[in-house]
Amino acid sequence: MPDAFTSMAVILGLAAAGGVLARAVRQPPLVGYILAGVLLTFFGGSMGQGQIKGLLETMSRLGVTLLLFLAGLELPLEELKRMGRVSLVTGLGQIAITSVLGFGLARLLGFGSVSAVYIGLAMTFGSTILVVKLLSEKGELQSLHGKIAVGYLLVQDFVAIGLLVILAGYNSGKLDLPGLVLVLTKGILMVTTALWVSEKFMGRIMNYLAKSTELLFISSIGWCLVVAAVVASPLLGFSVEIGGFLAGLALANAAEQSQIISRVRPLRDFFLTWFFVALGSNLGWTGWEKILFPGLVMTIYVFIGGPVIVMAILGLLGYKKRTYFMASLAVAQVSEFSLILVTNAVNNGQVGPEIQTLVTAVGVVTMTLSTYLIWHADSVYRKLSGVVGIFERKDAKEDAGFNQMKEHVVLFGHNRVGSRIRPVLEKTGWEVVVVDFNPEIVESLKNSGVRVIYGDMSDQELYEKLALNEASLIISTVPDITENLYLLKSLGKRKSQMLILSASDISEAHRLYKAGADYVLVPHSVGGEFLAQTFLHHSHGREASARLENLRDYLSKVTL
Repeated sequence: MPDAFTSMAVILGLAAAGGVLARAVRQPPLVGYILAGVLLTFFGGSMGQGQIKGLLETMSRLGVTLLLFLAGLELPLEELKRMGRVSLVTGLGQIAITSVLGFGLARLLGFGSVSAVYIGLAMTFGSTILVVKLLSEKGELQSLHGKIAVGYLLVQDFVAIGLLVILAGYNSGKLDLPGLVLVLTKGILMVTTALWVSEKFMGRIMNYLAKSTELLFISSIGWCLVVAAVVASPLLGFSVEIGGFLAGLALANAAEQSQIISRVRPLRDFFLTWFFVALGSNLGWTGWEKILFPGLVMTIYVFIGGPVIVMAILGLLGYKKRTYFMASLAVAQVSEFSLILVTNAVNNGQVGPEIQTLVTAVGVVTMTLSTYLIWHADSVYRKLSGVVGIFERKDAKEDAGFNQMKEHVVLFGHNRVGSRIRPVLEKTGWEVVVVDFNPEIVESLKNSGVRVIYGDMSDQELYEKLALNEASLIISTVPDITENLYLLKSLGKRKSQMLILSASDISEAHRLYKAGADYVLVPHSVGGEFLAQTFLHHSHGREASARLENLRDYLSKVTL
């Protein structure tokens, strides 16, 4: 039998290979880790199944504990307050509707009441980690639909953690009212104690420890594990994972919070890898015929039913169809919290291992499908815009329409470049309409009296509001080749219109010129050209000091 080191090498080697493979096909690495766990069952006999199981169990518990430790540290109360009513109504409404329907669907599929409760809850939560990563890569975190999605996902995370706290107090698998009251009382007392310790002591202690970054890191991990062990003791009776959350909550107000997070996050990712490998190893290769049909039904329910429920809620709140469609895609997959919730239920004897297999299988499939769905959301929306419009209210309030205009300027993107162009255009007599997908920028411009509308270049319906065909000049400061090409295609043949676009590099600029752009702005090239011309015309004099003085004098006049 190989020693522990060799077992660790095989496990992590398979996990790394699975993660690379998943990344190559544009999937989240955790899908690759789960598949690595499935493959690991092939080596179980030769390596010692007990040894592998013991390693995976210890390491995966550390991963989940650190995940919840960071969840407590990063508790984003200010973000939730800022999103306010939309986040709470959408998050809580979606949880209530989806879990109840999921419970009913599970009962129809023949599952018992307790199993159906866990299945319904597991199918409710969307993956914040996955959605934030994809929206960040697409540059849509600051868009209206991005902020709505992240807002209600954070609400879901809080509810999921609350459920973990409550259910972690039950180790017998039996739920009753007196037990529930006791668990809630102990949970409230522990959270209150953590907040009190955070305010009274931890700030000063962390300030002292921060004199050494190494000591700060080790002390933070030590604090997490000690609190987790105390919370999991027979006296309190909760799990080590909940202890990790309370430990993080106690450090949430420390000035060194961001430094602790940046150092702990890689360690969390390392140990969390073991959790997903362990999930995969529990799937195995037998018993699939029992969960195949329920898994298919639940996959369809999560992938289609979850987004439809969110669209209906956001439509009732008055958002337009493109916004609520984009925001709804955040629940088209099963969350990592769902997997943790069901794993804990299996460990506590509340449900059987087949429930874990079912939820994990649905999680792998929905995470894979939703990654492609979110990444190609614009093209999917254009195909389904007529169907998803059934939830849009006639008095949708998201943005106001514009009167028909002629010979105006439409400026897409009020970024660094756009904010410099707009005032000059207005001073020279142009009527300018700004289009931006950052709601904060839109609100700021509205307060300044600027004609502005929320939206982006991929929204075909927005073109009519902007009277785009009547505009004399259209400027895009957004260096997205796909959206710029779509704009060119939508405009078709132009007579007197001038179209100025932006590109990330020279090769993209050539593509835009070939597609019909009048001028393409490449910011880095323009900056280099400006400096080159500045050196040529304003570096006069034989002496270096004289040339430098001329250059400094000119640049001081053009500096912001």
